[in-house]
Amino acid sequence: MFACLIQTVYAAPPGADTEFAKCAGIENAAERLKCYDAMADRLGFGLPPPPREPVTRNEDYGKPPPPRTSEVKEITATVVEFSKTPRGRAVFVLDNGQTWRQLDADTADVREPESGRPMRVSIETGAFGSYNLAIDGRAGSVKVRRLK
Repeated sequence: MFACLIQTVYAAPPGADTEFAKCAGIENAAERLKCYDAMADRLGFGLPPPPREPVTRNEDYGKPPPPRTSEVKEITATVVEFSKTPRGRAVFVLDNGQTWRQLDADTADVREPESGRPMRVSIETGAFGSYNLAIDGRAGSVKVRRLK
């Protein structure tokens, strides 16, 4: 019986190693993750392109698809209820009915909003199907996933 071992080698683009080292040197976990996400997008490892519509007419063959206007890339909302899990991860209930939870891997310390002041947030898509929640007036972002 013969055993065959195939190894695939991918060459990193020039400068990727220094960019990786720059991200690795960031102490804040949320900022470090944001740096890695941005690097992945620049290197072409971000979200895959949306599926193409099938070509139905010969004269349309080879044309780029029309832009999709219905695709939402970011939402903004007000937090109506803020809580923390027993493990200290933030849970955000938004005024649009959605509920988002901080990922266990994200170690950002999210503090409760000041009494009487609404917490405004924006949620945008990140690399590899992830979501980043930013709180107005605060630095950094929090990696979240939607619960409801």
